[in-house]
Amino acid sequence: MRSDTRAFRSALSIGLAWALAVAALAITQSTSTHAQKVERNSGQPGPRFYPDDPVWVDPDTRDVAPVAEMDLSKSYEFIVHTFSDPARSEGPAMNVNSLGEVPDSSWFTNRIGVRDMSLAEIVRGPGTGEGPAPGPWLVTGRPDAGITPKFTIKDARGDTYMIKLDPARFPELPSSVEVISTKIFHALGYWVPEDTIVHFSTSQLQVAPGAQLRIASGDKRPIEMADVEKWLRDQPRAADGTIRALASRFVPGKVVGQFRFTGTRSDDPNDIFPHERRRELRGLRVFAAWLNHDDARSINSIDTYITDEGRRHVRHYLQDFGSNLGSGSTSAQQPRGGNEYLIEGAQIGKGLAGLGFYTRDWTRVKYPASPSLGNVEADFFEPARWKTEYPNPAFIRMDAADAFWAASIVSRFSDDMIRAIVDTGALSDSESAKQLGDIIIKRRDKVIAYWMTRTNPLDRFRVTTDTDDPRLHFENAAVRLRLADAPTDYEVAWAAFDNNTGTSRDLALVHTQTTSSLLIPMDAFGPADASGARYAVATIRTQHGAFPEWQSPIRVTLRASRGSFDVAGVERMVPQPLVKER
Repeated sequence: MRSDTRAFRSALSIGLAWALAVAALAITQSTSTHAQKVERNSGQPGPRFYPDDPVWVDPDTRDVAPVAEMDLSKSYEFIVHTFSDPARSEGPAMNVNSLGEVPDSSWFTNRIGVRDMSLAEIVRGPGTGEGPAPGPWLVTGRPDAGITPKFTIKDARGDTYMIKLDPARFPELPSSVEVISTKIFHALGYWVPEDTIVHFSTSQLQVAPGAQLRIASGDKRPIEMADVEKWLRDQPRAADGTIRALASRFVPGKVVGQFRFTGTRSDDPNDIFPHERRRELRGLRVFAAWLNHDDARSINSIDTYITDEGRRHVRHYLQDFGSNLGSGSTSAQQPRGGNEYLIEGAQIGKGLAGLGFYTRDWTRVKYPASPSLGNVEADFFEPARWKTEYPNPAFIRMDAADAFWAASIVSRFSDDMIRAIVDTGALSDSESAKQLGDIIIKRRDKVIAYWMTRTNPLDRFRVTTDTDDPRLHFENAAVRLRLADAPTDYEVAWAAFDNNTGTSRDLALVHTQTTSSLLIPMDAFGPADASGARYAVATIRTQHGAFPEWQSPIRVTLRASRGSFDVAGVERMVPQPLVKER
């Protein structure tokens, strides 16, 4: 097996070459219509809005030539992210549509955030939910990456699965956590593998012809049935002799490595947005904190080169959720997980200055007694303080608009949904399952309450023309979710927007009101653009004594075209970044 030193040196050379390639890549070379809009919205000449705005599909699945296989190094990433900041792009998220939403793409697909999902759909997750076919399983290999004991099999249908084994001291912990997390991240909108709890017996395993494993010298030798029996020797067994495990189906296509949380992939012309400027990667911090996914890093992602509807392109997956909630993959989660980076100079300094008497507050946290739950809790958890194993460049750049987007999606998960998802983890103790559901629900409530109140929480903008005069309606998400009392009032300023030049003309139309329904002044619309559409902008600030952040303005752009009115744009004017971690 390759040593950590060799792995680091190899990854270092690959990483330097990657950085140079990314630096040389001109993002504006793309001919994507959506990319052109983003560039023009960032100050380039041309119209800000197009007739088809808002765009809900990012055309990043165009046919591309095969890409290179690229295996990232955990050691390299840890050192670089801990002692430097590899990101080179600053500013708000770039891959959003005119409403500030993330379009469907090879990275993310809108699901629960934009539509109702049934319990059956949420519980089913990314696949059929059936897992490996019954009958004999052919053992095809034993991966040497990662820390979880595992091996690969091919079932009677010819599908390949990774079989991940639970540790003997925590016989249900990693497998249940991974299934639960996969269901949630799929509903959130990410591409994830299909994971299932399985029970199998040694008798149904057969070694596939040509199956090999890597030995300590780095060479490979054939797998023997004695090897399989040794892997399973200490595994807990049910009364019928079966072994519980997680079956993770291989994702489609050819795996070509992992994605970084910075830059772009230089050999993929579809990858045009710096990853630290992708909202679904920045907002992932909110989702990861909710489920204590402190292992959210590049090595737990998959880039796969697939053929879909006749087009070949790269798809980006999140994977390996065994270190979520109370699990640390091979044991219970370390109490540090989610509370502190692996290396923090300030904490180390306090420890040295305290001569061993300084203790972290998280060391006094009480965790459930059940080994099926590990170290997970919701009372001490604070969303703003939560951290990954080491700094994540995209998470560091998350702003209030990214966080509001993510927390809005989290708010769509009901208690019943969460408990149904927990049931898919198949915990044998019903009380433990109930306790885990309670913890996830309480962490959900904390995530929503914090991140949805860090900026002006207005949403659900719409225009009605029930009367002769059109009106702009909106809701206050914090009030709707009972996170706060109604605000004192809303301050509204109107401006006429010229879509031809991208300039606004402020009008003497500033007023304050207590209702969330605005009469749209017809003289606020600017000149017609090439499509005949005219635009007006309402800038809204919310006044609330307990939440000064609500005074951050929201710019709502209205479009009048052919006698109809609609909302063409929503922009949250927020500071950058929201949480400074360095």
